[in-house]
Amino acid sequence: MAKDKNRQKINLKIGELPTLKVISTSNIQFHEKPDKGRFLNLVDRFGTEGILKNPPIVARIKNIKKYVILDGANRVTALMKLGFKHIVTQVVDFDDPFLSLHCWHHAVEKLDKEYFLKNIGRFPGIEITLNDGGEKDTEINEKLFLSDGFLCRMLFADGQTATARNGGDILEQVKQLGKIADLYLQTSYYDRVSYINLEHLKRHYPDFKTLLTFRHYDKADFARIVESGRKIPAGITRVFLPKRALGLNVQLEFLKSGLTLEEKNQWLEDMILKKVRGKSIRFYREPTFAFDE
Repeated sequence: MAKDKNRQKINLKIGELPTLKVISTSNIQFHEKPDKGRFLNLVDRFGTEGILKNPPIVARIKNIKKYVILDGANRVTALMKLGFKHIVTQVVDFDDPFLSLHCWHHAVEKLDKEYFLKNIGRFPGIEITLNDGGEKDTEINEKLFLSDGFLCRMLFADGQTATARNGGDILEQVKQLGKIADLYLQTSYYDRVSYINLEHLKRHYPDFKTLLTFRHYDKADFARIVESGRKIPAGITRVFLPKRALGLNVQLEFLKSGLTLEEKNQWLEDMILKKVRGKSIRFYREPTFAFDE
């Protein structure tokens, strides 16, 4: 009886943990384009370290047959580049009310106001509105971000802003946004950030010139984009989860072994059970900064 009670307690703890599962890379669908520079760095890191530290986040979405990557497109792309057929993932419920979709900001060095206005001005279908330069607009206006046709806002080093819009539907807007992102994503001049403070941006990025902030996609728009096969530019989607698995540290040698998918999932379940029994899993409720990405 005592043994059954202990087993019940262990199962309860496992039930509270994130859902981890080994899935086939052929059963994965991307919602965004990978970042070539980042995934090539990960190819080198995986080859050197031989460890997958943090599992990518995937979800089932209605009318889409495959698992959709919500976070970790670069990790998955790197592993696929290395020939992996299986990968450990965290599976989440897309309809969970505590799961929300947001966007990263992109801090860009060296490419300034003149560069963006000149090049975006050449794209048919994109309308640019430059502020009058009176008050320096360094605050995020949520109403602006939800307005019809909003693609992105650019905050320049002098505090002036410009807004890009497109009058098409959500799929056309993603296409047009891709043209803007292509102006800098293939360079080494940008980084994803979660803040918009000009003073901090200039301190952290000596050659800071432009901050791009994007519209938020609700779940219905997101599902429509994925179902269409169109992809959001790299590094824009930011997912807030009710819980996230970090530091799992799965040996890549195991993932590349000849074990079946079922055998690998059984191993993963046994490994998690062992960690629970060893009291080696910790839950942190506060915001967390990872310094090893």
